[in-house]
Amino acid sequence: MNVWITGASKGIGKAIAEELLRDGHKVAVSARNRELLETISIDTAHSESLLRVPLDVSSYEKVSDAANLINEKLGSIDVLINNAGVTKFKPIIDTTIDEFNEIIDVNLKGVVHCIKAVLPFMQEQKNGWIVNIISVTVNKVFTNSGAYASSKAGVLALSNVLREEVREQGIKVSSIVPGATHTEMWPEGIRKKYGERMMHPDDVAKTVSSILRSPENLMLEELTLRPQLGDL
Repeated sequence: MNVWITGASKGIGKAIAEELLRDGHKVAVSARNRELLETISIDTAHSESLLRVPLDVSSYEKVSDAANLINEKLGSIDVLINNAGVTKFKPIIDTTIDEFNEIIDVNLKGVVHCIKAVLPFMQEQKNGWIVNIISVTVNKVFTNSGAYASSKAGVLALSNVLREEVREQGIKVSSIVPGATHTEMWPEGIRKKYGERMMHPDDVAKTVSSILRSPENLMLEELTLRPQLGDL
């Protein structure tokens, strides 16, 4: 399958990209940091299966251009994995409007932009898969994450509506809801304190890989992943 992953320069997105390349998929990776995209590990056998597309998903025009480029270079996009995300760990009262807008622009509007860019292709071929990497903040309260939780709750609601709108068109929509995962998004102090109990990006990546191998007549609608010992 031809897979497009956003937010793929590090953390969960990078792990998913490397896992799917090992599975034999053709993978387009996007992120704002071009240099970090170059760090994605790939062996020579899969070198022609990876396309790096630097991108800020908050711009619909740039997202549309990226989707067209990927379709041209790799072929029609079969799977879109919306993973790009940013956050600020602040109480709501201390979160500036600019910070709130940035989080919404990337985490929620960025998902809308990517979906709008690929959906016409998927509708034309009557096949496709949209996987949204969300967050356990949609159903577990974490203080100092009001803007982030709001953006992710929006993605979950969007996913639920989109799924019913495109179900009859052969398009799947899956929501993956990970709990605490050891990535740079978490402050260093939290990672030092809870690192041993956190999930790792590879755990999420292997789950996504297994989902993409599920039977054609099955749609995994929503899956919550949590550390064995529970939330932090």
